[in-house]
Amino acid sequence: MRQLQELMKTGFFLRWSATAVLVAFAAVNAQEQAEQAESESQSPTAAQHQIEELSVVGQNIESETDVESERILLDVQADFVDSEFIARVGDSDAAALLRRMPGLTLAQGKFVYVRGLGERYSSAQVNGSSVPSPDITRNVIPLDIFPADIIDSMKVQKGYSPELSASFGGGNVDIRTKRVPEAGLFHVELKTGTNSEGGDGLSYAGGGDDAFGVDDGTRSLSPAIFQAIDTYRGSLSPVTILRSDRSTHGIESAKQENRQLATMLNRNVDFTMEQTAPDLEGELLAGYRHHITDRFDVGVLALGSYSNDVRNRERIVRRVSNPSTDFAESLRTTHEVNITSSMNFGIRFTDDHELGSIHMLLRNTEDDATSTKTCSQGQFNDCSDDSSPVQGRILGMRYEQREMLMHQFNGKHTFGDETLDVLPDFMEFTRDANVSWYYTLATAETALPHEVSISGQERLLGPNGEAINFSVRTTATSAEFRYSDLNDEIETYGWDVTFPFFRDNMSVELSGGYDYLYKSRNYRQTSFGLGSSIPGFNAISSNAPSEVFSDANIMNPNYGMELIVGIGAFGSESYVADQVVEAGYGKVDVLLDEMWRISGGIRAELFEQSVLPVDYLQYDSRRIDVDGYANLRTEDVYPSVALTYIRPGFWSDEFQFRAGVSQTVARPDIREMSASTYIDPLTEARVRGNPNLVVSDLTNLDLRGEWFWFNSDLFSISVFFKDVVNPIETVQGGATEDNIRFNFVNANSAEVYGVEVEWRKTLDFLSNWGEWTETLYFAGNATLSDSEIYIPVAQGVGDITNDRRSMTQQSPWVFNLQLGFDALDLKHSGSIVYNAFSERVFFAGISGQPDGYEQPFESLDFVYAYYPTDSLSFKLRVRNILGSTVEVTQGDVSVIEQHVGTSVLLNAKWQL
Repeated sequence: MRQLQELMKTGFFLRWSATAVLVAFAAVNAQEQAEQAESESQSPTAAQHQIEELSVVGQNIESETDVESERILLDVQADFVDSEFIARVGDSDAAALLRRMPGLTLAQGKFVYVRGLGERYSSAQVNGSSVPSPDITRNVIPLDIFPADIIDSMKVQKGYSPELSASFGGGNVDIRTKRVPEAGLFHVELKTGTNSEGGDGLSYAGGGDDAFGVDDGTRSLSPAIFQAIDTYRGSLSPVTILRSDRSTHGIESAKQENRQLATMLNRNVDFTMEQTAPDLEGELLAGYRHHITDRFDVGVLALGSYSNDVRNRERIVRRVSNPSTDFAESLRTTHEVNITSSMNFGIRFTDDHELGSIHMLLRNTEDDATSTKTCSQGQFNDCSDDSSPVQGRILGMRYEQREMLMHQFNGKHTFGDETLDVLPDFMEFTRDANVSWYYTLATAETALPHEVSISGQERLLGPNGEAINFSVRTTATSAEFRYSDLNDEIETYGWDVTFPFFRDNMSVELSGGYDYLYKSRNYRQTSFGLGSSIPGFNAISSNAPSEVFSDANIMNPNYGMELIVGIGAFGSESYVADQVVEAGYGKVDVLLDEMWRISGGIRAELFEQSVLPVDYLQYDSRRIDVDGYANLRTEDVYPSVALTYIRPGFWSDEFQFRAGVSQTVARPDIREMSASTYIDPLTEARVRGNPNLVVSDLTNLDLRGEWFWFNSDLFSISVFFKDVVNPIETVQGGATEDNIRFNFVNANSAEVYGVEVEWRKTLDFLSNWGEWTETLYFAGNATLSDSEIYIPVAQGVGDITNDRRSMTQQSPWVFNLQLGFDALDLKHSGSIVYNAFSERVFFAGISGQPDGYEQPFESLDFVYAYYPTDSLSFKLRVRNILGSTVEVTQGDVSVIEQHVGTSVLLNAKWQL
């Protein structure tokens, strides 16, 4: 009932906005007709040409200066990247772009850490609105899902202000998508490339629609198996089948029915080695704004992009206790497909009213094939050392389809002259007031219809030690099949009102607003085991896996195969969750003598999150894991104050000194609170949530000096300090037989502090060296920071090795450097871009084992663009020129190594 009432409120604002726009349009319609009659006396072609030319020039000026102007005009600290920067650095997605910004680092290639604080301490939005996450392992959205093609600019707000969610630690990332253009726009772009880790890669027989990032049903779990699970109430064992209907089944008949169900699994799992294909990407963009009159226009922007690439990744994982005998070496081939489709619509009535909507589909699909050599001293004792003639071999396949569908609606309304002319006189007090509203409905879905692992053994009997004999292990679960589905939905809406007042040398702006968010998240995982532990299985185990698990062999009782449901669980692996956030804020912004600016406000926020583990294989009261139920409810007020000193001409054309202090909160992720277990795709470790986690309270202090010049040069220096109570950290838990396990805990306290420096400088002051120096610029940023976290043993984390250490993923230093040029004839441009971060804690060790540290990663990229005509351009991009690798160490042991490779990409673009 409450949600229905809230929806009615939303409808009220939509109707109010539409009515206001229509009234304003009707009021100016007569004037439009008169002006149109007068304009017809001019040459239509010439007049149209003048309008188009002015629109194009205005658009170019806006794209170059809007971001910098917004940065100067904000009352708090923020950093930006715009479309020009995106074109220069050549990054392919939002996550890669954000690592170029001051104080930001990238984790796992898709999660951004701001000022040393993890993704749980920061928030991400699209066009100012929250969106759901298609990532199975986290509640926060992975930023690599947003291709650079759709991004107009990105804003990272590092100083808190009350119009933002109180869930704010390191900062807030806002991805602004491309908008309806002011004039006609059209371009086609084609890209291709390769990676040094290419060559021969693993492949297997997939589905007919793989090129579109969608499984055609080849990999999906048969509905008949789901029906059988319901029929036999969560177990498919022959004994359960027998007990369900004793009159029609004997034990052999029950075994036969179990084996028949096993033949419904997709077992076409043989690998072949094939030459990896070159990257293929394409983009089509078209937009137009139609000016019905001088003050009434409508516009549309459509974008579609497609990319298809294949990457090989070599990876080594070692156990720190016995690295020479407990390790895994793998070759992973990933076939990735990305599809983006978006439509933007815009309506503008006079300069006072604007309505817009954005409709976007993002699809990211990764198809992994992995062959892993394993040596362990555990269950199988495969290797006595890494040159042993006997070793384990695991063949794995993982098909993951992530998709997000988003619909956004927004409106902006100003009570300007043309609006007030049609309103009663008593409404004059609303002059220059602004009302804005938004409504977003979005769904993120992730499907893993095919996650298979075949456990085997091979002997090194070739003349060069190569494996010439592979056999599937004689165990009950030598083949494991896992099927997962995630559905994450968000509905959010809100409004903001701003009233400005002017008195002599003082201007005051009062603002307030309301935000509402409802989120639901459902995750279901079902796993199966197939194999045999009887000696008869050895007669077929040396064949190819698809032959070992052929229909005939499965149905042959002499081989003793059986389908087991619900294997490998560390408790419930499925869950349902929901989250509600309701907030209101008030804010005052005062400017005195064009020199002093003080703003401050309070945000009241109600937050409630519930997570309930579910065991879908239980058909009684145990299906709901009451003991694992987690509920977190907080209702608090979060204040903030910001002070700005403005002094033009102080060493630069524009100077500002900013200071801000605020109190915010960081809340546990849904996954972190769930008493369920999942596999982290980076570490391949088992990760289990903690229902007893509590929120982390933060106190933030920020200082910044900024110098701006009219030629776009800038310099800034920032100092920040954050005090965190009850921070959430990742610690190493008990290990499984073949992997590591991680848990989440609340530490006692933590502090993060540091300095950021940013600069951009044209090198025209070197003109004595030659005219060519006027084409160069040098830009970059550097962050130096430190942190300390305290986790006492009493927190229930077991025998943790270091109770005081740096926070997870906090880098003591981060550098970004960029040297670029723009040729005087405007036909060439290029840049060399460097990014590096220092050693940082990856996870906390236990039982005397050292902490795990991710080692420094240095990325050097090169981008060159050639513009032979106004319509045609070519771009060359080389990424990771240094060939850096990902490495995690524990003490002197490298526990994770992964090769990334060097990529070379070439694209051609034609535009009108």
